[in-house]
Amino acid sequence: MDKEFWFDFVAGWVGGCSGLLVGHPLDTVKVRQQTLKKVSATGSVINVFKHEGWRGFYKGMGFPLLTSGILNSLFFGVYGNTLRWVSNESEKPSYSSIFLAGCAGGVAQLVVACPVDLVKIKMQMQTGSSNDVWGKHYESNYRGPTACFRDLYQKGGISGCFAGLRSMILRDVPSFGLYVVIYDAFINRMSGSEQCAGASTLIFCGGMAGVISWASILPLDVVKSRIQADCSTNPQYKGSWDCFVKSYYADGLQVFTRGFWMMSLRAFPTNGAIFLGYVTCLSVLRNLAGDDAREEIPIVAPELIGSS
Repeated sequence: MDKEFWFDFVAGWVGGCSGLLVGHPLDTVKVRQQTLKKVSATGSVINVFKHEGWRGFYKGMGFPLLTSGILNSLFFGVYGNTLRWVSNESEKPSYSSIFLAGCAGGVAQLVVACPVDLVKIKMQMQTGSSNDVWGKHYESNYRGPTACFRDLYQKGGISGCFAGLRSMILRDVPSFGLYVVIYDAFINRMSGSEQCAGASTLIFCGGMAGVISWASILPLDVVKSRIQADCSTNPQYKGSWDCFVKSYYADGLQVFTRGFWMMSLRAFPTNGAIFLGYVTCLSVLRNLAGDDAREEIPIVAPELIGSS
């Protein structure tokens, strides 16, 4: 077995935990903007701090923190190894190969991402305040992520723990492919290769990849968040399309852009931290492996598509 097979999995674990610690508070604000009544990003931040204190920004982080390493390990591990396979380990991969490998990683991480996201959102929806602050909404009182997961399983079985999976497939698979393509395009333009990129370049390229890829699927994220925030015993949405239609008739087209600025503020530092942690850890592992480890295929494409 290739000695570097497991490097991407370990580096992905480190990168995922780094990104979660940076971005979770802003993710909490984004989720509440998308699922509760109309509220600005500033108003959302004020409400959280006023009624729940600084800990309110970290609601639902316990479960993702335990599993974020696994989630990103699956994505980067499958992505890196798929890229080597489709590229035949002989030349720099094309953007189509990078996109395909990113999609494969997106599929792999769904096994963990869906139940984790579901529990995270259920916990984030516990606002600890009256309806006049956030508007009428369904809320359960869970003592922790384990209690939340147990309740979901008792009420809906395995399928209940994967509520919103279809919308996550539509959201994640193509967006992860786009995510790594954009990252590699920026790296190639700014540094020529990932190996030549400094920390600030890695943060910038990872951040831009996160912002652009998230912006491309924000409407699907709104639908996904609403489905997962819905009451499991008496849901108001029958599926993704039903949620889309009802959300449109209730709040107009602008509802699908809710949380954009908070998403952007979160995506840039989060994904910058993810790629910085991932690439740094990968470099350390290769150095520790010594001369016996073969040269890694650069994951950047030789030139930008359509560049002059």
